[in-house]
Amino acid sequence: MTEGTHEEELARTERDALAEADTCLPEQGATEEPVRAKPSDASDVIDAAEQAQAYDTLFRRAAEPRQLGRYVVLDVLGQGGMGVVLRAYDRELDRTVALKLLHREIDEQHTQRLWREAQAMAKLSHPNVVQVYEVGQVEGQTFVAMELVKGQTLHEWMRQRPRPSWKACVELLVQVGSGLAAAHERGLVHRDFKPGNAIVDDKGRPRVLDFGLARRDDEVDDEPRVVLEKARADSHAVVSLETSLTATGAVLGTPAYMPLEQMRGQEADARSDQFSFCVSLHEAVYGERPFDGSSMAALMISMREGAVRPAPKGSDVPVVLRRVLLRGLSMEPAQRWPSMEVLLEELRRLVAPRRRRWMVVGVSVGLVAIGGGLGATRTLEWWSRCTGARKQLEGVWDEARRQEVAAAILGTELSYAPGTWERVEPRLDAYAEAWAAEHTEACEATRTRDEQSEEEMSLRMGCLQGRSRHLRAMVDELSHADATVVEHAVQAVTSLPGLERCRDLPALRAEVPPPEDPAAAEQVAVLDERLVEALAKQDAGKYAEGLRLADDVVADATELGYEPLMARAWMRQGDLRDKAGDYEGSVTVLRKAYVAAMAWRMTAEAAAASALLVFILGDLARYDEARAWAEHVEPLSRAVGTDEARARYFRSLGSVAQAQGKHDEARGLHEQALVILEKALGPDHLDVGGVLGNLGHVAATRGKYEEARDLCERQLAIYEAALGLEHPIVAAALANLGVLAEKLGKYEEARDFQQRALAIDEKALGPDHPAVAVVLDNLGAVASLQREYEEARGFHERARVILEQTLGPNHPRVAQVLGSLGTVANAQGKHEQARDFFERALAISEKALGPDHADVAILLDNLGSTAGQQGKHEEARGFYEQALAIYEKALEPDHPYVAHALTGLGGALLALAKPADALTPLERALAVHATVEVDPVLLAETRFSLAHALWDAPAARGRDLGRARTLAAEARDGYAALGEAQKTKLAEVDAWLAEHPLP
Repeated sequence: MTEGTHEEELARTERDALAEADTCLPEQGATEEPVRAKPSDASDVIDAAEQAQAYDTLFRRAAEPRQLGRYVVLDVLGQGGMGVVLRAYDRELDRTVALKLLHREIDEQHTQRLWREAQAMAKLSHPNVVQVYEVGQVEGQTFVAMELVKGQTLHEWMRQRPRPSWKACVELLVQVGSGLAAAHERGLVHRDFKPGNAIVDDKGRPRVLDFGLARRDDEVDDEPRVVLEKARADSHAVVSLETSLTATGAVLGTPAYMPLEQMRGQEADARSDQFSFCVSLHEAVYGERPFDGSSMAALMISMREGAVRPAPKGSDVPVVLRRVLLRGLSMEPAQRWPSMEVLLEELRRLVAPRRRRWMVVGVSVGLVAIGGGLGATRTLEWWSRCTGARKQLEGVWDEARRQEVAAAILGTELSYAPGTWERVEPRLDAYAEAWAAEHTEACEATRTRDEQSEEEMSLRMGCLQGRSRHLRAMVDELSHADATVVEHAVQAVTSLPGLERCRDLPALRAEVPPPEDPAAAEQVAVLDERLVEALAKQDAGKYAEGLRLADDVVADATELGYEPLMARAWMRQGDLRDKAGDYEGSVTVLRKAYVAAMAWRMTAEAAAASALLVFILGDLARYDEARAWAEHVEPLSRAVGTDEARARYFRSLGSVAQAQGKHDEARGLHEQALVILEKALGPDHLDVGGVLGNLGHVAATRGKYEEARDLCERQLAIYEAALGLEHPIVAAALANLGVLAEKLGKYEEARDFQQRALAIDEKALGPDHPAVAVVLDNLGAVASLQREYEEARGFHERARVILEQTLGPNHPRVAQVLGSLGTVANAQGKHEQARDFFERALAISEKALGPDHADVAILLDNLGSTAGQQGKHEEARGFYEQALAIYEKALEPDHPYVAHALTGLGGALLALAKPADALTPLERALAVHATVEVDPVLLAETRFSLAHALWDAPAARGRDLGRARTLAAEARDGYAALGEAQKTKLAEVDAWLAEHPLP
């Protein structure tokens, strides 16, 4: 075994960077020779050797020790083309350090690179990262002082004989990965992780080193990027896989460990480090890297084809470890693990089952352990052995069931079915493996290690049996998959209840036991199992079937009279009624569930029921009730103590604040939920996507359309990656983006988004679901803006019918659609009809939302427009003033709605022949336009109205003819950019400009 230091490896890395040699890797398993340069690269190697010799002469043979500032040079540890690594003594702090000293001849860009390396590493203080002490200059040379570590590189550790076991490799690499995760937590990306860039000290502790390529993941690289076009375009262009590629202004990393996106010259991020880590771990456990190819060009071909080498024959590496690695080696970054920490959790579970933790990631609530009604003999037989745990899942999730599910999903022949199966299979495998490991651990803790009692083992085993029933029910649904099930499959599998609760003995003891009567206990167990089936149907999107099953359980539970079971049954029934669109029915049974849960101290169930009530009551615009229930959710969520419960509280109350127009409160609550969920579940989890959508809605309501679009695009990317392209949740994200495109004046893009959303929703939810009505209303708005008024009216009418049937005629959403119909009637010149629609909507909104809600002001605004078109300008002025007063109270002062009312008010004053009075509101409106993104039609209207006012106002009141024509010309350009839809307004402006030349 060769002994060395991490400084020597740094020097080797730099030396390799000088020689971008076109050499091939040795065959796997052979002894690796040093990478040799071709003759054409000889000059670089000679220069490096000469520099090394010069340092050797300077530092080794000097009569007196050389001093560099406060450092006394003791020895040369290594050297390379960029610099030398020295062992030195720090006189002030009395410690030996490693000094990395850059050659004087190195250009400024490489000097900056060293500074960046040092700054990146100095920000980290982690046991698995080499510590940087100082960066500075002495005698005109840049240096970095860092921790001196004696040991061997991870590459050398992996090559020792006999080779370390797979478990030893995982244990060591998990420590290394912890160092990378710590860097990622601070926004740093390594960009060149490989076994040569980690060192294992004499006590076996590994450290990550050489963050010379590190940068903040939010940092913009102002240096020119170098993309290896020749290597990509020319199959004969061979780049050594071992070479650390460095070019002017960019450091690209080492090809053998690079992900494909980095090879293509794209920005590396934390997911790129994850890929490099998985290549290194694959090499450690299998003795070979995952992709074939002896050059960069060949490697890229293998990676594009996804051609991961099969496991070597006779390998003892577990299949579950291989599946973990394969996900980390995905070509698409979004398909890798959500974060390095999540990946490490999966690995820790394999080597240290007692320390692993499983996060509850399901979106459904009210899950309970099953099995309390089993007789003592059956239970004892079930967990009496500590071996063969995986055999317990035969018929639940085994090879035969795998084939059934694959055949069912792929047999639908949907375009997205193969992608769905690729997502579902590894999740089910991981859940089954984790279950088996948990089963073994629970048994061994009592039978082997004597760490827990028989009673404690029985509690854990009962919980695990309940989880296996959830798994069986889910697989049953998937094995009979139709289009709806395929659309929900990924989310359904993600919603399987976590296993961490099965280690929480206090929580298990707190669960309500089954009835003492054996017959009643057996009946409770049967009904609980049917609730599990109802949940599986709910998660699979079969809301009607699930609700029928839940209704039957409620009836049987009521007859049995066992209230804890009734609480669980009402919870499931209420959740399913909400999913099916029966909101009032959902509220009724959820209240029952809450009361029963509180009576039996079922804290988790009570928290879930009350949080769902907050959501639904907020959706029904019963805000006072919703906030009253939120006061229950807050302490209950703290009592439950899970990230999921706390995030659910913030999200439920945030949705109410959002609906009430309290945008700052809503934004703060959703941001708190986002922080919790990103940390707990990772940045790519479905629940994170949901919160991003909420934040996007808040931003849009505040007129921050570009910010909203960025948030909603992030949401869509998460949903499409996790669920595929045909999921109803994806449809919601598409609809959001369609609304934003409409606000930004991109009508064809908006129509396309909404049509895609409609196709998904009608197929997944049926033609009469409220979600379909929302998309229809959106499509009507786009058609109206494109002057397709009859088409728009048809969309809105269909939406109105759906909403009145599902939500009732007095729901605020019905008012919104009535307002849409009024807008179309106005555009068609049917002003009395429009007024009728607006007045009906106003009555509903004032009663449901209160007189000071922004939605009320919108309708007053619309009534002002209608009155103006009818020539009732004084009446119009009154409506606009009322709307403006509400907007200024409910919204921020620079909100686009404020600008809308101001523009309308200015127009009414112009019509009343008061141009001087119109100047103030119109100038205010234009000032608002300068601070936020607004509808381009509204901006053009404001400019043209202000042009009128400036032209017609008396000279003493600020008349400015030149500015008037400029504003009119800008309005003309705005209308022209919107195309055919604004040709009438364009002609009006052209006529005005022709009639109003400068004197």
